[in-house]
Amino acid sequence: MSWGTANAATNETDQVAQAAVPAATALAACVGPGSPDGGALACFNPTGEHLLNCDLLADGHHPEAYYYRSTSPNTLRHISDAPEAGNCVDHDLADIPESGWIYVQSCNYEGDTELSCSNFVYVYAEG
Repeated sequence: MSWGTANAATNETDQVAQAAVPAATALAACVGPGSPDGGALACFNPTGEHLLNCDLLADGHHPEAYYYRSTSPNTLRHISDAPEAGNCVDHDLADIPESGWIYVQSCNYEGDTELSCSNFVYVYAEG
């Protein structure tokens, strides 16, 4: 599998089941990158295959997450639904296999302007 083709990938908005959850509850069992300014977090629960898009600060900005997944490694997916400050929106990625992964980035935006983005990092499912 080649990781070099990721830059030429298509971009799709993920259409999966969603639910709003408080950040403190959601973050207990997940891992993932946060934006360098501390306002956004993309957090993956590796045992339940849930990706959380979290707004950590009451600063008027909103989080966005970008990710690739092992089931479609050349497709860049985008989560732009914005929870209220202190909350996360839960995206159920249940069709990722037990041995799967996501390659995820977290960004903080003001309107359409990108303020801060993490590097992409791999997070692996754990069955």
